Amino acid sequence: MDKSIPIFIPQQKIVSNGMIAMVFFLAAEIMFFAGLISAYIVNRSVAEAMPSIHQPRLPVEITALNTLFLLISFVTLFLFTRKFKAKINSTPLLIITILLGIIFLTIQGTEWVKLLRFGFTTSTSIYGAFFYTIIGAHALHVIVGLIILLYLFFSLRKESSSENAKNKVDICSLYWYFVVSVWPALYFI
Repeated sequence: MDKSIPIFIPQQKIVSNGMIAMVFFLAAEIMFFAGLISAYIVNRSVAEAMPSIHQPRLPVEITALNTLFLLISFVTLFLFTRKFKAKINSTPLLIITILLGIIFLTIQGTEWVKLLRFGFTTSTSIYGAFFYTIIGAHALHVIVGLIILLYLFFSLRKESSSENAKNKVDICSLYWYFVVSVWPALYFI
């Protein structure tokens, strides 16, 4: 007697390969930022004064407003994903998210130029080196996030498979959520 055991093979993957790859990538990015932040905290704990009294103060107020723009982009992207999955026209929300990201980068770039004009550079002190390394790494992630969101915008216009489109939305959104979530920690330290 031959008793075969039926093997269940799911018709669809529970989680796409792209989503798994993004989760592993973001785990590595979390470790990257954790390393930068911990190095900064250790150096700050042994420094006499960080930043020194002779260096310009960071623009806390404008950066707070800039943080608000980035947090609002989190909300607009979240609303975009919900409406997209409900098959409601959500393209304006994606465009708003992209514009808020561009505004964030523009303000951040403007503030960097002002700090550089005041003489605050990477060679000014260890604080300057940490500031530009950590905030520069985040700015690079924002640029990549904007490229990903632009890719999403253009690919959704010609996507034929709704399941494939939902997968792209989930993966691209996850990256932007990461970029936005890292910023408050950077702002407060």
